[in-house]
Order: sequence, then structure tokens, then C-alpha cells
Amino acid sequence: MSVDPDVIEALSTVLKDLRDAPQAPIPPSVLKELAPLTGCGTRLKIDLDASRAIGAPLVTVFEQPSDEQLLAPLTPRQRQVAQQIIAGKSNREISDAFGISLATVKDHVHAVLQRLKLPSRRAVMAAARKAG
Repeated sequence: MSVDPDVIEALSTVLKDLRDAPQAPIPPSVLKELAPLTGCGTRLKIDLDASRAIGAPLVTVFEQPSDEQLLAPLTPRQRQVAQQIIAGKSNREISDAFGISLATVKDHVHAVLQRLKLPSRRAVMAAARKAG
């Protein structure tokens, strides 16, 4: 992602302001200057502690995955199970909805967690909220 020179200049100003008054709340005018860096589906992170440690601003702009991107590594059935997890359904409810055994649901849930590299059902739900 290339950044417009005007945005880089605005970012430099913002970082200078943050360096000069690190404990003060970030004023809305400063946040407005950063708006061009973030768009729908992106996040901006300014790590002030790391910036102090390395002596230069550490700014990260990264994309947040959409629901589709989040579930892309899954098979179609795993995607269906993941959607049920995101909806807060229990294994029993998923089993009844798809007409499959509870053991099969548990296998699918385990596979979903592994493929998404998430530790729990709750983490799947949180990732989906962030993506959505």
C-alpha cells in the first residue's frame, strides 16, 4: 500500500504532537488527520512504546479480514458450522440443524478452530464481529 505524500506529512505532524504530549488525550483534529490512512476494512495502530524504543515512529496500517476472508480456509461444511458457532449455537443445536451426529459436529468445530488458528468458539465469534 503506497501512502500519499500529504498523508505522510499529516502523519508526521500527528506523531510530533503525540511525542510532545504523550499523556494527553489525542485531540479529534489529530485523529481527523489520520482518517485518510484508514478506510473501510483497515485499522491503524501507532505503537508509542515501540516508537520510543526504536527512536522512530512505528505506525502499522493493516486490513481487517471480511467474514468471507475469515472463513476462506474452511471447507463448505466447516463454513456452515462456523456460521452456526458465530450465531452462538451449541454443538447439539448444530447437530440437530444439519442432521449429523454430535461427534461429527465436534470434529467440525475442532477443524474450524485449527484452520482459523483460533483457540475457542468465543474467539471465532470475536473474529467474526471484528470482520463484520
